[in-house]
Amino acid sequence: MKDVLAITCGIFQAEMAALAPHFPRLQLVFADSMLHMRPDLLQDRIDVLLMEHPADKVLFIYGDCTPRIVELCRKPGFAKTAGINCCEILLGREEYRRLRKSGAFFFLPEWTLRWRDVFERELGFADGRGAEDMLREVHSHFIYLDTGVLPVPVEVLDEISRELGLPMQQLSVGLSCLEQKISAALETLDAQ
Repeated sequence: MKDVLAITCGIFQAEMAALAPHFPRLQLVFADSMLHMRPDLLQDRIDVLLMEHPADKVLFIYGDCTPRIVELCRKPGFAKTAGINCCEILLGREEYRRLRKSGAFFFLPEWTLRWRDVFERELGFADGRGAEDMLREVHSHFIYLDTGVLPVPVEVLDEISRELGLPMQQLSVGLSCLEQKISAALETLDAQ
């Protein structure tokens, strides 16, 4: 029986399809990951999803991507996966902080395939121009977080590295951290 509405960032769609058998309680509903670029639209989409899918228990498989998620999770019947963003959710807090401190900029499978949309349409870097300078101010390298669900898009990663001017590394992260964070959030919901 699906007794928990799981509003999930589309960045995790493939990963959640792989994990769905482990969480038969979850009614998965996905929001486009590009809404992350416009938090006000993400907040509006969350409110619409909550109206369209009334539920006593709601789990956000999200980071702290919008004040609306954080606000709702202060109320009974709501919980979210621990982590400030999708990268921390996949890596765990300490590993995420360590890699960020080393100068990493992360690519996840879903956004990697749409990287041009992210950099050109959403961030306004026509043909990637200007993105390299912006990235180099804070980052020294890229890390592709391989969840093991989709094939690693090696040619796309090479293209990103070449066009944005930073070396690309691959890191196999699997799904265990995401799975643990979902389980912990469900325990929180059940304890309420």
